[in-house]
Amino acid sequence: MGVGRYFCVALPFILTVGSIICMLIAGLTGVANNNLYIFQIDTRNVSIDASTLQNLISNITNAENITDSIQNAINSRDAAELNSRSPAPQDVSSIISSLTGGSSGNITAEELGIDKLYDVTLWNYCSIPANGTDKNCTQARFNWAEQDFNTDYIDDFGNDLGANITIPQEIKDALNTFKPLMKWTEVVYIIAMVALGLELIVGLFTACSRLVSCLTWLISGIATLAVIAAASMMTALAIVVVGAVKGAIGKYGADASWNSNFLACIWIGVAFALGASLFWLFSICCCSPESRPHSRRSRSGPEGEKFIPSGSYAPLGDNRNSGYNYGLPQRGGARSDLAYEPYSHAR
Repeated sequence: MGVGRYFCVALPFILTVGSIICMLIAGLTGVANNNLYIFQIDTRNVSIDASTLQNLISNITNAENITDSIQNAINSRDAAELNSRSPAPQDVSSIISSLTGGSSGNITAEELGIDKLYDVTLWNYCSIPANGTDKNCTQARFNWAEQDFNTDYIDDFGNDLGANITIPQEIKDALNTFKPLMKWTEVVYIIAMVALGLELIVGLFTACSRLVSCLTWLISGIATLAVIAAASMMTALAIVVVGAVKGAIGKYGADASWNSNFLACIWIGVAFALGASLFWLFSICCCSPESRPHSRRSRSGPEGEKFIPSGSYAPLGDNRNSGYNYGLPQRGGARSDLAYEPYSHAR
């Protein structure tokens, strides 16, 4: 097997490995590497005025009952502390006043207990507290957005307080789009990684035969389509969420952006996968295994004179051995002016 054949197989093999590495870097963000993310939400400049917050939280009627329950639970532990407690706020204005410290200024994200940065990855999200620099990441798991971004607990909390806590419709629409899109992105990513791994394993035996080369190329085609789909869905996820955040809460000072390094990484993986698929096809067409030479008949056999002439022949009618030519000097070799005729020995 020639050197060219090994080169044709080694090149797509290396490109496949490169695609796997790029996709692993993207997939392990938030798990083994916290430097990359799909998109980031920045709430450092978020501020909301009291009237707007009052519109979001209204009709609190049961706060006193909730407070009494909490105080009764504490009373069993420390009655003295209970007597020294100031009464909890009973209406929206007093709650807002407690958040702002009695001032008329806007309420910031830090006062609301919201972290300043949120980095969203494929398997979880990470956040940085308003007064800290350490990044805290949630547990990585499949379909994490369905649970972590579930807003039902807000409604339950409002019902317990006897309040109607309204989530802006823009945020609801964004979450309803984000959660299924994230789930199917994870599914397609898993398919892409499995297909790339299978392509790499089968590619080890591509140099053996053209049939294996065809099988490898078919698998690489499936892997390439899956990688393109995963990269496209991640890109769409970043664009959709960033646009939704800017449109829904941008008026409150929130900002969002996608990570260009992350997107570059996944699309480089797509380029590697496309190149590998192309060169697997090239290995089928132009770099097939060499055929073993078949045994050939000996050239000294009966038909050897068809290919290599062994000498000249005596033309018909040349009776050099007849009685008329007896005694005449004979030439030492074959005549040079005679042509070669195959099968002359059979006459």
